[in-house]
Amino acid sequence: MTAGFECYPDIVNAAIDRLAPADRTVAAKIVATRFVERCSAAAESADWTLMSDWVETACRRYAGIIPAADIIAIAMEGVSYRLDGATQRPMKAAFESARRNAEAAISRERAPQPGTDRHEAVDEIDVVLDELVTRIDRSDELTAEHSRAVSSWCARLGKRLGESKAEIVHLSRAGLIHDIGKVATPPEILRAPRALDDEEMTIMRRHAADGAAIVERIPLIVSLLPAVRNHHERFDGTGYPDRLKFEAIPRVARIVAVADAFNAMIGRRPYRPPLAPSEALEQLVGGRGDQFDPDIVDAMIDVVTKRA
Repeated sequence: MTAGFECYPDIVNAAIDRLAPADRTVAAKIVATRFVERCSAAAESADWTLMSDWVETACRRYAGIIPAADIIAIAMEGVSYRLDGATQRPMKAAFESARRNAEAAISRERAPQPGTDRHEAVDEIDVVLDELVTRIDRSDELTAEHSRAVSSWCARLGKRLGESKAEIVHLSRAGLIHDIGKVATPPEILRAPRALDDEEMTIMRRHAADGAAIVERIPLIVSLLPAVRNHHERFDGTGYPDRLKFEAIPRVARIVAVADAFNAMIGRRPYRPPLAPSEALEQLVGGRGDQFDPDIVDAMIDVVTKRA
């Protein structure tokens, strides 16, 4: 058999079963499935660029999330059983060339500019985000719960501020992974049932830069880096990690900061009971112009009190 791969779900499932348990994710299955689909099209047309171009792109997009090249190599073994030797050779050569090209590109491009790759499928971005949220959930359930809530508040703030549909989606995604750096924070600090001391707080504050380092390695979501790195900047310039001030703080980070602070106050915490929404709004108003962008605080008041 040289094309078609009518039983490709079996090929995909067999490939996934050979992965380490931690790598058997939705993203891995999508990569394996799409590889077999493209490999089938390439075999039918005898045009292996249909496969190799996709392989190179996939390896770059999923860098830092899943071992895409290894997943593809395992899936390729299943495909090889359905091809004759003459067809196997160009397929494997095309794959190796694509993998080398991808590795070289990743080493050259630490972080491509946002918006330079507009042909990616939306579901690929959301799969990557789901993988990251799963990592947060494994690290600390309360942080994952908080992240999902912040995502929702960001979307509502975006609507109140008159943002476009695309920007509202961007804000929602930014809120979802703003705390991804906490996967590197020691659990005993994340879950401490008391206020942190100065040394522990210094470690906790590293999560903004740690999160930026994680996102920076994933080209598909690098546009979310400003929100992840700068959501703890303060409007008066005394925040962290970069001590940015006023409009120098990316707008998306200013929006996430308000959503983050509000939900942190009304949400569950190991060291204190939740505040009532009215109390949390009072705290936001108290930080208006010093800690937070005044316009975004005003928008949050409207959202919470349903004035708009």
